[in-house]
Amino acid sequence: MGFIIILPFAALACFGIAGIFRWLRRGGYGKQWWKAYYTLALAGLALGIWFSFFLEYKVANKRVAGFPIPVAISNLQNGQWSTETLPAYIRYPGIITDLLSGIALCLLPVAVAAFFNENRKRSHDPAPDRPS
Repeated sequence: MGFIIILPFAALACFGIAGIFRWLRRGGYGKQWWKAYYTLALAGLALGIWFSFFLEYKVANKRVAGFPIPVAISNLQNGQWSTETLPAYIRYPGIITDLLSGIALCLLPVAVAAFFNENRKRSHDPAPDRPS
């Protein structure tokens, strides 16, 4: 049942990471763009590690570890937290999805900047066969 949530998140993150990579490669962007891509991808990996292993947030009487896919849920019972980890076949794909989500989230500024860079070039180019 958990794969219904995990697979779309993982697919979206992979599509975003690969799409930005292809965009930069096909567009002939310079070294500064690639440096920004790899730097932000590394920062995204650090963010994904934090998402997967360190981030915890409270929802009602529960404490959830992992974002956007929870990897463990703790319940408050008699003033004590009892942790229930998810089964391995759900937890490990969740961890991988959290890592990929961190990378994709950090690469968004590169995608936005590349979009504006391409469209700024097009808006200043004169139309070739435009009647006067």
